[in-house]
This record gives sequence, C-alpha cells and structure tokens, in this order.
Amino acid sequence: MCCSLLVLLLPTVVVGLSVGTPASEGELARVERVIRQRSEPQRIDTSGSRMFHTAAIADAVWPPDEQGQRALILRARLMQVLGITALAFLTYLSVLLARGRLQALLACALLAVLPPVLQSGHVLRPETPATLFALLSLVLLQVASRPAPRHRHRSPRRSLMVGCGLMFCAAVSAGMACETMPSIGATLLVPGVVLLAGSAQLLPRGLRCLRRRGLQGLPIRSLNRRLIPWTATALVAPAITLWLLSSTLTVSVEALAVTERTSALLPENVLGYAVVVALLAVGFVAGVLRVGLKLGRGGRIGSDLILLVYCAVFLMSLWAGEPRYDPLPVLPALAILLSEGLRTLLVLLLGVLRRR
Repeated sequence: MCCSLLVLLLPTVVVGLSVGTPASEGELARVERVIRQRSEPQRIDTSGSRMFHTAAIADAVWPPDEQGQRALILRARLMQVLGITALAFLTYLSVLLARGRLQALLACALLAVLPPVLQSGHVLRPETPATLFALLSLVLLQVASRPAPRHRHRSPRRSLMVGCGLMFCAAVSAGMACETMPSIGATLLVPGVVLLAGSAQLLPRGLRCLRRRGLQGLPIRSLNRRLIPWTATALVAPAITLWLLSSTLTVSVEALAVTERTSALLPENVLGYAVVVALLAVGFVAGVLRVGLKLGRGGRIGSDLILLVYCAVFLMSLWAGEPRYDPLPVLPALAILLSEGLRTLLVLLLGVLRRR
C-alpha cells in the first residue's frame, strides 16, 4: 500500500520540485489578465479557467512589483500541484477499472517522466482542469458500464436509475471539459465511438438471430438495453456543452485566449523518442487485440473498451489538431498506452525466462 501511494504521488513530487521556477511571460500575462478582468463584462478566458487560476489567490490584486508578482504566482501554482495530483489519481482509477493495479501504477509512473509533467508540469494553465474533467467523464463511463452489484433489496429499476445518473454525470463532466477548454472537444466523441464499436459487434449477432428466429425472435429489448444508454449519452453531452458555452462565454469561441505550448509531448532526444514510439505501437496493438477478443466473446461494452477508445480518440485529435496547442490533455492517453506496451513486454520477458 505504501509503495503504491509513493508511485501515485510521484507526479506531484516532480511538479513540487519545479514549482519555484520563474514564471514565463505567458503564465504571468494569463494570471494578470484573469485578475484584472474580474469586473469586465467581456473576458477572453472561460469561467473554468478563471476559477482555476484564482482558486488559491482568492480576491488578490495584481502587485506592481516583480517580487510581489513572483509570490502571487507561487501561491496560484498550488492549484496546479493539486491538479496534477488529481490527474494522477484519476488516471490510476481509469486503468485500475480496466486492467488492474500493476498497469495503473505503471501509467502513473510514466506520467511523471513525460515532458508535459517533467518539464512544464508546474506551469499554471487551463488545460489542467479541462483534462481533469475529461478523465472524470471517462471514469464515470467506466463505472456505469460495469454490472451493478447484486443485492436482494435492490430492484432492477433502481440499478437502471443509478446507471443513467452516472451516464448523465459523465456527460456533464465532458461538457465542463469543453467549457474550460473548447479545443478539448475530443472528449465528446468517446461515447459515440463506443456506441459505434458496440453496434458493429452486435450487428452480425443480430443478423444471425434474424435469420434463425425471424423478426419476432430478435432480442430487441436486450439490444436496446446495451445501446440506448450510450446513444443518449452521445446526444446529451454535446447538448450540455452547447448550453454551457452559450451561457458562460462572454465572447465568441474564436476570440478566446489560446495557451502557449509549454513543452513537447514526446522526449526530444532520439533514444527516448524511439523508445516511446515503440512502446506506443506495442501498447496499441496489444490493446486492440485484447479488447477485440474480449468484445467478440462476450459482446458487452466494458471498461477496457472505453479506455482504449479514450486513448485512440485523444491521440488522433492531437495529430489532427493544431501543433500550437498544449499537449497536456493527451498525456493520460499516452501514458495509458505506454503502460500497456510496457506490461506486454514484461509479460513476454517473464514468459521467456520461465521457459528457460
């Protein structure tokens, strides 16, 4: 237990050691703008970004001297340290629900050694709360996909209400992520892609039942029970996001402030880059094979499928998006796939040693 806690807190330790680093011009300008624009009707920062930047400094005013500005930035960075801690814990929970404790600890350890945390994890930026909301939505979807525990006093209707409530909370979390950082809209695609994967798996089974039993023997109720919650979530999440953006933004989305790129996503040296790319390829192939075999046998949407879809959607959004955006929202997906590849290599190595 103590060793697991030490690994979980490793990203926090890495960020805490760098929290005293002098602030960049972009970070200073962002905090100053958030403080000065409190009373203005039009603000180019989202409400989630403003609350995150000022949570640790309350109603403080922007000091005129450089020493006071440095002290204020150090106070404000407390929220960044807490945000990275929460990011590590949510990553641990998401992997734990799908793959177990060992791979969850590997993912947390990899978070601490990748550039977005190792080099710029101390930088106060709105990508941190947006990433937290996206991870929270992922964990809620995973919990909702798990079968409810059997209890003699719990009715099926109550279990259905609990599942629908979790799905709705996941949709709200996805909307909050997009409201905090509109460029993180990839989180809205996760329920839809999961729905497509589940429908593609159930389609041949439904066709076989239709040929064997006819239209009356088709298990319509069973199909609806598996697909309707995901259909509703895929439709409700964009609606909540649109309502949040229209009710909280004071300027258009194009006029919002864009955070400068604080670091690269992959290591800059050739050896580290090659190792990360190789582990990423092994992890993606192993994840697709494992999830595909499991989905083909049981036909149920599980936590591992949702996790794989989350990683694939966010990595594809990075390659399809603009290179000027900060890579922190993609960091959990990258760490999860790297942990999958590292675990696969460890299993293969242990198998070779056992045979010898």
